[in-house]
Amino acid sequence: MMSLIIQKIKTITTQHFSLLKQADPDEDMINSYIYRAFLFECLYNNKIVGVLALNQTKENTLEILNISVLEEYQHQGIGSSLLVFTENFAKENHYSTLEVCTGSTSIWQLYFYQKHGFRITDIQTDYFLKNYSTPIFEHGIQLKDQLCLKKEI
Repeated sequence: MMSLIIQKIKTITTQHFSLLKQADPDEDMINSYIYRAFLFECLYNNKIVGVLALNQTKENTLEILNISVLEEYQHQGIGSSLLVFTENFAKENHYSTLEVCTGSTSIWQLYFYQKHGFRITDIQTDYFLKNYSTPIFEHGIQLKDQLCLKKEI
């Protein structure tokens, strides 16, 4: 297991923004939440390898807005470490529910969140058609719907 440091982001850099865009290609969407979110970076050997954006949506609910790991560091447990960090942060700050939304064609993300105990609770039909100016394609399929998942902690 890698020795990771997860810490609050003090100043958003182009490197942070690039990682956020990896998980959400719409810059306007990212700009709509980065200044109100709890932002964290994940460091490995002093290199930023991941980012995490969280937001309170209800009194006891924390939403994962963005979680991203550099491609060359994926499948090494960093995303799971960021989720464990999220759960600990939530518990320490008296949240009892975690939420996350992802695309219906985001197969690996759906697998990842369900593997970590999240369950699908809602489908927002045509979310990406209504809220994104440029079409998004994953696995050769146009992304249209958003799936929302929840985990009680």
